[in-house]
Amino acid sequence: MEKDPIKKAEEMVREVHNTAGKYTRPVLKRYPLLFAFLIVFSAAAIIEGFRIFVDEIPFFREHPVSLITIGVLALLFTGKLYESLEKMK
Repeated sequence: MEKDPIKKAEEMVREVHNTAGKYTRPVLKRYPLLFAFLIVFSAAAIIEGFRIFVDEIPFFREHPVSLITIGVLALLFTGKLYESLEKMK
């Protein structure tokens, strides 16, 4: 019987997360503001980097609706993938 590779990958990530959590939880409790700042800064850096990257592509600069359409299609695909994986359980 074949195992689902996505499920196996999720189990590995969960195991790593749980193992790392033993060491990170005490630090997170001691310095919550520092980690909140780092998370917000990292998210803002990713978003700003993506914006700069997309601004360099003339097609998206001239047709921003196409970028919105691609985003909506990606979200729809993600939702359908989630539904199909849930049915496989």
